[in-house]
Amino acid sequence: MDSFSAAPPAPTSDLVTAKRDLSESGYCVVTGVLKPSELDALRRRSDENADAENASGTAWFSRGNHRIFMLLNKGEEYLGLVGHETASALNEALLGPDFLLSSITAHVTHPGNAAQSLHTDQQYIPGPWPYVMATQACWMLDDFTEANGATQILPGSHLAGRPPTKDEAKAARTVPATGPAGSLLFLDGRLWHRAGVNATARTARRGVFAHYCLPFIRPQENVFRSLRSDVRTRLSPRLRQLLGYDIWEGLGMVDGLPADWMGTGRRSGPTNVDGLFPG
Repeated sequence: MDSFSAAPPAPTSDLVTAKRDLSESGYCVVTGVLKPSELDALRRRSDENADAENASGTAWFSRGNHRIFMLLNKGEEYLGLVGHETASALNEALLGPDFLLSSITAHVTHPGNAAQSLHTDQQYIPGPWPYVMATQACWMLDDFTEANGATQILPGSHLAGRPPTKDEAKAARTVPATGPAGSLLFLDGRLWHRAGVNATARTARRGVFAHYCLPFIRPQENVFRSLRSDVRTRLSPRLRQLLGYDIWEGLGMVDGLPADWMGTGRRSGPTNVDGLFPG
C-alpha cells in the first residue's frame, strides 16, 4: 500500500461519518441523497440531453465517455443539485462557506470505454498544495459498480498535496468508489482518481458531476458568457452567489464597489444582474 494510502470507506447515510471519511480517505459516499422522484427526473432529463446531442452530432466524447456540459442550461432538474444541502455541508467542511460552483456536467460511461489517466481535480493549480482548493460532487444516477466503470480512487492520496507522477500513476493500486443509485460521491480536490472502465456488455453508467472551488479561483465554466438569459433571471440569491455574481472580498466588482459596501463582510449580498449581459 502506498505510504499515504488509507482504507476505502464504506457508503454511509450519516453525515458525521461522511465528513470523517472525507478527512481521512479524501472521499466519501453518502447514500439516499436523492429521492426516487428526483432520481427518475434526472435520469430522464440526462437521457434526453444525451439523445439530443447524439442526434445533432454535437456530442462530446473523451475515451468513450460522453460528457454533457453546462447543465444549468439543460433542465430545471439540475438547478437543485448545485446547492444541495448534503453537497453544501461537505463543501463547507473543506472550502468554507463562500465556495463557488466551477462547472456541472453529466457523464455517460459507455461499455468499451478506455480508462482515464490518474489525476486530481485541482491539478490546474501548481503544487505542492498547502490545502484543498477544489472539490467534486458526483450524484450517482445508476448503481456505481466495479463492472460498469465506477470512479477509481487511491484512498488517502489527498494527503500527498500534489498530483501523481507518471510512475506513480502507473503503479497506483486504486479501488472503485461504489454505491447505489441516488448516492452522492464527494471528493477532496487533491485526491488521485480516474474514471473506471465499463466492462459490461451494453449498460451505460450515468452520473452528474459538479466541480466547486474557492472564491478567488477562476471557475472551469465561464457562466457569465454561457448561462442563458432566461435561466439567469430565474436564479435564486443563493444560486447567484454560488455562480460568482456577488462581490467577495472586493473581487468581482461591476464598475467599482457599491456605495454601501464597506469591506467588512465576506459577501456584498445579492447583486442585481438582470440586464448586465445581453441575450
